Amino acid sequence: MEAALPTTRSLTFFQRQPMRWILDNLVWVILLILLVAFSIAIPGYFGTTIFVNIVYHGVPIGLLAIGETVVLITGNMDLSIEPVAGFAAVFSAWLSGTSLYASGLHIDPTISLALCLCVGAIVGVINAFIILRFHVDSFLATLSTYIIIQGLSLLLTGGTGVSLLPNSFRLVDTVRIFSIPLMVYMMLALYAAFFFMLTRTQFGRHLFVVGGNPDAAYNFGIDVNKVVLKAYIICGILAGLAGWIIAARTNGATPTAANGYLFDTLAAVVIGGVSLKGGFGSLVGVFGGVLLLSSVSTALVLMAISPFAVNVIRGGLVLFAVVLDATKRALR
Repeated sequence: MEAALPTTRSLTFFQRQPMRWILDNLVWVILLILLVAFSIAIPGYFGTTIFVNIVYHGVPIGLLAIGETVVLITGNMDLSIEPVAGFAAVFSAWLSGTSLYASGLHIDPTISLALCLCVGAIVGVINAFIILRFHVDSFLATLSTYIIIQGLSLLLTGGTGVSLLPNSFRLVDTVRIFSIPLMVYMMLALYAAFFFMLTRTQFGRHLFVVGGNPDAAYNFGIDVNKVVLKAYIICGILAGLAGWIIAARTNGATPTAANGYLFDTLAAVVIGGVSLKGGFGSLVGVFGGVLLLSSVSTALVLMAISPFAVNVIRGGLVLFAVVLDATKRALR
């Protein structure tokens, strides 16, 4: 009689530990393999310019991924990051742009940025209030705000795009240091800051405790509601920043500017090692997930793959991320 295949529950502690380490760092292995494969298959892919473009095109997803990571660690989820980024993009362009459907106010870009961050923070407060006050599941609560904010984006400009931003608005894209756009340095600085926050501060430790066991966190004297509220505010602010950067990069925006970013963000975050159930995750892995998604997108564009096939591949990556998360949870 053939022996039954071992399940994750039947593995010993010494068998689970190496498997956990491999799965937690799998994103970097996959990224390396794909970069080598793309370099062989696509002429001119292996080069500094392409690698800079990979990081550059991953900036909006990278910013959204930081915020989503903070929320997911608490055991919650934020689906509204996509429409918040889209609204921030079209709102900032509407405030500062000079095209036909702009407001005509010609607001200074720094003021439009501050307003976008405030909008993101307000949405974060609303999300947290619905979840904490009425005990609504975070998926359903943020799905509701997703639909509302997406509608607000369409109402703001009547569904049309806004363009022709002032040069000062686009400095984060046009200013380059060692041929690398300023927005890339901004994203890297935020990753470093939030990595420090998650690993070296009391608030970071509280995030993990709340996500791992909210009842135990409460018994330890941690204000669970305040931690979750702060997590959602951070997520909203970063979504607002991502939207403002989208507008700066494209010299304008449409109400659908951030369409598809939610699933890419969730895929990058979960492939990067953050648990959908909360209490576990690392921004180092998340950054690897962002680079992985961006490198795949760049390669698909260079290979002129059909946009219909692109959606299939993106869906496959999301499915892989969910299966990977389930496997890692079974090993804990």
